[in-house]
Amino acid sequence: MMVLRACTITLVLAAGAAAAQSSNQVYGSACAADIGAIEMFDCAAGASVPVTVNGVPVTDHAPETCDRPALLNNGEGSDGQCVPFSRILNLSTDSAQIAVMCRQKLFRAQGSTDFDEIDVIAHNPNTGATCWFQAKADAGGVVSGQNVPSPTAATDNSFWETPEAVVADGCGVCHDNDPFMYSPFVGQVWAHVPVDPFGPYAHVDPGYGFSAWPTHSMDMRDNTCVGCHRIGSGLLAPPDPTQEKPGSCGELAQWMTGQVIPSGADNWASSYPGSHAMPPGFGGSEEAWNVIYAQSAAVVQSCCTDPSQEICALTEIQSYLESTENR
Repeated sequence: MMVLRACTITLVLAAGAAAAQSSNQVYGSACAADIGAIEMFDCAAGASVPVTVNGVPVTDHAPETCDRPALLNNGEGSDGQCVPFSRILNLSTDSAQIAVMCRQKLFRAQGSTDFDEIDVIAHNPNTGATCWFQAKADAGGVVSGQNVPSPTAATDNSFWETPEAVVADGCGVCHDNDPFMYSPFVGQVWAHVPVDPFGPYAHVDPGYGFSAWPTHSMDMRDNTCVGCHRIGSGLLAPPDPTQEKPGSCGELAQWMTGQVIPSGADNWASSYPGSHAMPPGFGGSEEAWNVIYAQSAAVVQSCCTDPSQEICALTEIQSYLESTENR
């Protein structure tokens, strides 16, 4: 009887301890288990993303337009799409791919250790398990890029946003084909970004909504666009079907193929070859680009609008991630 009573008390205490965990702790623990712990880091160790106008680096202000705008929503009150001195870090290990972006949305002097946002993507290339972390500055505040604490060891949201807030921000709605997406802006330091364009992909989700993010690809036959990377479907049931989808088949595809000129683009970025960032380093004429890629780009756009078409070959991206919802 005494042994049974002791066991009961132990179980109650264990259950109480689990219930007392914050959502940051639950998510961080799940990510550490499926991908690996992320250590403390410094943004200053990362590569600075250049901002250029007509090929000339700009370091003393944030120009209204530039050669390679960020293609990121910097929000109202920012200095636009051409803010210098964001930084990219590669914290990958032997078993995990980890990319960090320390974002500048407001101009600060070169060497500043203050940022407006820090984003972390952690990915297990063997299973596809992927986690997302964000730290955002309060209005009028900053996020320190010095001694950035481990997101997988966070006990509360004093630095890192809650997983519920990260889900609401919708990073994975754009990153619908794999964790690490190319843009001309980030492409300037692409050697510092881990890549896994055809590997397994799924979101670690201990019940916060990450699994609702899209993870379907469209394997269109004889399409030149899917020879180097997947094209995601975006949300299969978008909240507003009249709006262009974000992600690899929608807005990003249009920006990358010259169909739409993005905000912040200067004259170079608004005309060929600057307006056609895919494939990187093509080097041919616009006429040659149209012969090789234009029809494939049109099929991508059609499938993005209606991925149920037979030609789109809609397929769920494979992963080997065991569900974490019931852990």
